[in-house]
Amino acid sequence: MRTPFAVLLLILWPVVGLAAEPPRVLDLEHANVLDIQDAFDHGLTAERLVEAYLARIEAYDQQGPAINAILTLNPAALETARALDAERAEHGPRSPLHGIPIIVKDNIDTEDLTTTGGARAFADLPPPPRDAFVIKRLRAAGAIILAKTNLDEFARGGTGTSSLGGQVLNAYHLERIPGGSSSGSGQGVAALFAQIGIGTETGSSIRNPSTKANIVGFSPSHGLVSRGGIIPISVNYDRAGPMTRNVTDAAITMAIMAGTDMVDLFSFEGLGHTPDDHYRASLRDGGLDGARIGVLRDLFGSTEADEPAVALMDAALEAMEEHGAVIIDPLPNGGNDLWTLVDQTRYNRAENRPAMEYYFKLRGPDFPFTSLMDLVADGCILGRLVERYEIDHEQPEITGNAVYIARHRDRQILRQHVHDLMDKWQVDIVVYPHETLPVRTIEEAVPDGGATPLDLHDIGGPGYGNRISTATGMPTMTLPAGFSDDGVPVGIEFLARLYDEATLIRLAYAYERAAPHRRLPPTTPPIGVERLRY
Repeated sequence: MRTPFAVLLLILWPVVGLAAEPPRVLDLEHANVLDIQDAFDHGLTAERLVEAYLARIEAYDQQGPAINAILTLNPAALETARALDAERAEHGPRSPLHGIPIIVKDNIDTEDLTTTGGARAFADLPPPPRDAFVIKRLRAAGAIILAKTNLDEFARGGTGTSSLGGQVLNAYHLERIPGGSSSGSGQGVAALFAQIGIGTETGSSIRNPSTKANIVGFSPSHGLVSRGGIIPISVNYDRAGPMTRNVTDAAITMAIMAGTDMVDLFSFEGLGHTPDDHYRASLRDGGLDGARIGVLRDLFGSTEADEPAVALMDAALEAMEEHGAVIIDPLPNGGNDLWTLVDQTRYNRAENRPAMEYYFKLRGPDFPFTSLMDLVADGCILGRLVERYEIDHEQPEITGNAVYIARHRDRQILRQHVHDLMDKWQVDIVVYPHETLPVRTIEEAVPDGGATPLDLHDIGGPGYGNRISTATGMPTMTLPAGFSDDGVPVGIEFLARLYDEATLIRLAYAYERAAPHRRLPPTTPPIGVERLRY
């Protein structure tokens, strides 16, 4: 008896349909970690993902445009990926970062890779005795340390220059500085060298290079993330945070990095503020609807040179308003000059010597340096650091230091002032540009390869490197806002109340959806590994 054709088709359809289903594709340029986890669930492996990112590094870091973002590749990255793939198959993923390749600024300790701070003086030293707190957290979550990144030496600068690694280039405009000091992490993420970068800042060294790399830079509330195991500059101002191509990755990574550590007692201020849902509730559509956003116009530049970037800020505000936000522009400030208030709280150099000497002790009894002057005498640090360290070495002790105490007090006053201002006008966040002045060329900023004692990163003002978040310790995120006339990215910065990362993420995510500006740098186009079939 012959089976009717219609019945046969119904029997075979599941098999035919399955065979005809096209392969899935993961687009690394646009994927976030949740997209990657879904791909892992459907057959992609962390090993293949690591291979794709290593291929990008091979093509563009020391060849082609030679971005020079990477200092040290992790030789165990593929082995780690294979182990995590096997673990996933047997037990499932540890977290949304399971199997995700990340690159880490090389002032953050890793027990299996040397930590150099970008200095030739540290180049041949053994790895630190233990991971930094944030590295422990990331590894425990299943993240793969793919590489350590180039930086301004010991994080002192804003040009991306180190004696060990040389000059990091800006993948969007090779003649312009990449920003600093987390230059390699920023440009590496922009050029698809990894899914996530980890940076640090004392001034604006997460947000400054993130702006110039057309990515998201997330600086947390003071105390939310331990700085234990990070080469320090300041105990009051140092922060660590993620640098990513999208807000989702920044939020999830920040939630994993957050935590309390006995090495950094300031992290106890963050107790009770770490999220239990990876900030997932904040990653939702419609977040701008009804939001009240204040604009700090006195942090905008006002010269003719600032005008193109200011126009991009205005366009960003219009996009937020079109999606339901209420914009208070300008936010009345009672006649106070916010920039002057910020300048009065700038990082005080009295902290650097004791902070560095404490870090040296943590590296163990065989560590060859005990003081800043040991580094100067060694002769293997960037020239511009010599004068800085000589000045820092001569700073008076913190106890009883009237200038230091005044700056510390003024920081608390400024934070309260900004909170009061936000409360008075009932705004959820305040916004301003990270900077509106054109980005300098490498020739202008680093004319002698970094030998100059001081550089313009130490000079601030409206339109250049806004540091209100640094001064207050309040959480902030810089987001892509478009491109200047010469193709260099420009960023807008969101600032929220202390420990209100959830609101910051909600509005940043909504803005990103309303006004997407991410694009691959022109110097690092696709090479065929960016679309992974599985």
